[in-house]
Amino acid sequence: MAWIVHRNFTVKLQLTKDKTVEIRLPGGGGSKSATDIAGVEMFSPDCDGCPAVRLIKKKKAWHLVAADVVNDPNGTLPSCWEETPHQPVWELPRAFQAPHAALAVNSSMGTFSQSTADAIVQDMMSGLDAAKAAPAASSGSKKFGIKRESQPAAPRAAAKSDTPARRPTFPDAGTSVSENGRRFVTRPMAEQGFHLYSSLPEFQTLWISRLLPEGKRPTASSIQVAESALMASVFLQPEFHAADGSTLAIFVRNEAIFFAGYKKGEPVLWLRCPSAGGINAMRAAIKKTLGVGDDLIRSVLEESLIDPRPALEPFIRPIFAQLELSLAYLSSKHGLKFDHALLMGLDAGAALWSTYAEEALRLKLIAPNPYDGLIVDKGVETADATGYLVALGAAIAGAEVSL
Repeated sequence: MAWIVHRNFTVKLQLTKDKTVEIRLPGGGGSKSATDIAGVEMFSPDCDGCPAVRLIKKKKAWHLVAADVVNDPNGTLPSCWEETPHQPVWELPRAFQAPHAALAVNSSMGTFSQSTADAIVQDMMSGLDAAKAAPAASSGSKKFGIKRESQPAAPRAAAKSDTPARRPTFPDAGTSVSENGRRFVTRPMAEQGFHLYSSLPEFQTLWISRLLPEGKRPTASSIQVAESALMASVFLQPEFHAADGSTLAIFVRNEAIFFAGYKKGEPVLWLRCPSAGGINAMRAAIKKTLGVGDDLIRSVLEESLIDPRPALEPFIRPIFAQLELSLAYLSSKHGLKFDHALLMGLDAGAALWSTYAEEALRLKLIAPNPYDGLIVDKGVETADATGYLVALGAAIAGAEVSL
């Protein structure tokens, strides 16, 4: 397999003689490689189906020409090679049949994290014992066209061998690494010793890349971990450009909350807020504390029919405590000081979050529409833009949008 390093944080995996797919980390700049691209979030935990968008560049401006939830592929994401005996074919609706498709996958086996070199190497080594204990493949067996030669089973005595396992070599900037059937992409961050890295099992990468029918639009040109696409979703935001790419963003999803820091268009912080749920946990707290039904939760958050503080303050307090630590980190390590932050993904209650943030941290929260920075074509539904953050980020990163 041939690997090509591009812009230090994108790698291309040569699947066959004629098929190449990119595995990408987010970045804030670069020359464009596509002017018509579909972004799709696969296996979304936040909705039934796959949120999808299509972006087309016309006269130096990006247009949103389609946004909808499409049907899931016929099949579930495999968890091992043995679960991929048949390859389903997934045809996107006509509105999303762009020349290129950027696919962002939600995978419990995927990794997207800010970490140290030692921690990344440890992750590379994980599962090594299990891999040794797995039964050998039959001679000449193939998975996705890759021939896997049979290997004799190790004798029992070898289980306690004194020979230490080979320690993976930590990759240099932008160098691709394959360990234990996983593909890693790493990127050094501004602070020495810290890296942003992403990994996905090879069999999942290949399964996803071959979902779309050969010879028809779109071609799966980019595969991303969902969190990576989420991080790229701010790159067209006017506030991001006005700050010259130095921004703090809070991403609120149904089950998790993430903090992302950017310095001159480049990522310098990625953190999943520990011990904090997302929108679902916030709704559950309101329902339990205030005793309201599901149909009134949005009214409580948006119209202040009932004072929400008894429910929201205990929920938000630990989030803002972690946010304060992130602000201190960005100030001390990267010289970044923010008086405002972008609040992305929250479908209701953004004004209340901003009020609490100003009281607790003197930090103003701005909740822009995810489609700000785009020209929305006539007929495109914009009512639930927050649900398309990952799909939008996938398309933006896949097109290599420049600042």
